Amino acid sequence: MIFEVVISLVLVFCTIIILYLKWTFRYWKNRNVYVPYPSLPFGNVYNIITGQENLGDLATNIYNTVKTKKLPCGGFHFVFKPFLVPVENNLLRHILITDFQHFTDHLVFVEDENDPLNAHLFSLTGAKWKALRTKLTPLFTTGRLKIMFQTLVDCTNNFPYVLDEAIKRNEPLDIKDTFARYTTDVIGSVAFGIDCNCLKNSNIDSEFRTYGKKVFENGFRDVFIQTINVASPKLMKFLGLKVTKSDVERFFMGIVKETIDYRDKNNYQRNDFMQLLMDLRYKEIKVDSAVDKDNSEVAYYQNGLTLEEIAAQAFVFFTAGFETSSTTLNFLMYELVQNLNIQEKLREEIKTVLKAHGGKITYEAIQEMSYLDKCINETLRKYPPLPIIPRVCTKDYKVPGTNLTIEKGTGLLIPVYAIHHDPEYYPYPDKFDPERFSEEVKQKRPHLTFIPFGEGPRICIGLRMGLLQAKVGVAALLKDYRFTLNSRTNVPLEFKGRQIVLTVKGGVWIEAQKI
Repeated sequence: MIFEVVISLVLVFCTIIILYLKWTFRYWKNRNVYVPYPSLPFGNVYNIITGQENLGDLATNIYNTVKTKKLPCGGFHFVFKPFLVPVENNLLRHILITDFQHFTDHLVFVEDENDPLNAHLFSLTGAKWKALRTKLTPLFTTGRLKIMFQTLVDCTNNFPYVLDEAIKRNEPLDIKDTFARYTTDVIGSVAFGIDCNCLKNSNIDSEFRTYGKKVFENGFRDVFIQTINVASPKLMKFLGLKVTKSDVERFFMGIVKETIDYRDKNNYQRNDFMQLLMDLRYKEIKVDSAVDKDNSEVAYYQNGLTLEEIAAQAFVFFTAGFETSSTTLNFLMYELVQNLNIQEKLREEIKTVLKAHGGKITYEAIQEMSYLDKCINETLRKYPPLPIIPRVCTKDYKVPGTNLTIEKGTGLLIPVYAIHHDPEYYPYPDKFDPERFSEEVKQKRPHLTFIPFGEGPRICIGLRMGLLQAKVGVAALLKDYRFTLNSRTNVPLEFKGRQIVLTVKGGVWIEAQKI
């Protein structure tokens, strides 16, 4: 009898869930917004959860269909949460810039003292984000970058340890891993003041390299938590789940505390990101009040950064800095070994500019390398590290020229990869052509057709640092080495599913030759 009652209750519960999901799946259809046919129980993200594709693939498919139908936007269902995919260029401008006050947040964020590393600039919302952004912006000025520049150059000194050994053994290089070790060295040094020596000791994974990789692992636990976090952040907190893995949190919190304690006790200072964050512990910043539609003030006053806030910013600076830059360099090297004429032209520019600067890689020399800038931008165009940018509607918003109102709490995915591959903006989008970024050609494209770092008030704060370390890495390699493609690389490239950052299946393998 008890068994039958339990079975009946389970069936009733499942029926309620199914009916609720079916009701939510009519959300976009009821608003006359195009949406791919959703299926139970995951809506439109079954292939993402099972690892067959990533959100960039889904957003691209919706973008292409909506563009064909000449509609301003499309939608999809992430389990029971509706997401909008803006397509029309004018609508993107409204969301990212003109009407930014309606779309200030990346995603719904529920602060949890048990997950301190998640309270970083990318995740924070509303007034707290604005206050922290105001504090951190001065850390990325030209003057600050020049101070940290030599650290970037010093980290390239270890490239020969990897490349010469590979040449000696006649072995190909997993170039993504090589660049990830370089960017780990860079960010470990400028963010934490620690010499990781990942490149020099390439046969050994340093703790920074180990935990850096763990951040981007996507096992069953990670997929489950990411799904819950997107669908219902409050449920995350209710269930006691954390975005950050516990061992990753212990490592980074420990490193930050040790670094700060050592510098305080020994009155030691260093020209790096950690020191700049430490200096903000004693500053106060008043953020202007914002007034919503009900004329209620939303003000936020914050004293200097706490230990947890410092750790969170150093953490996101490290993880975003080493992964996105190494990903960009990985794809650039793939294109350079596929287009040897472009590689030679770029090498010639690097050697010519460096000769004029006494053979040294200087900040001024990097700024003069215009073709290098074009190559980096074309790589970011063809392979944006983040194929989508998440946003959430923070206040009801009526889409101009339509009857559609985007309701508060609705998620959005800015389809970066799709925009970058739209033949209307980039003819023959699969072709790697750095001249797309000559001044003359750029002027012919509409605004917001190149957004690898986002745009508007929430544009990536560290984009100049990321570009700088990428350019330094390329210049250091091409001036001394020539590269060709190894047969271990799968051509054409295929991307892994279920990844946040654009990732290649099987990796990119190249062969180096000393010049």
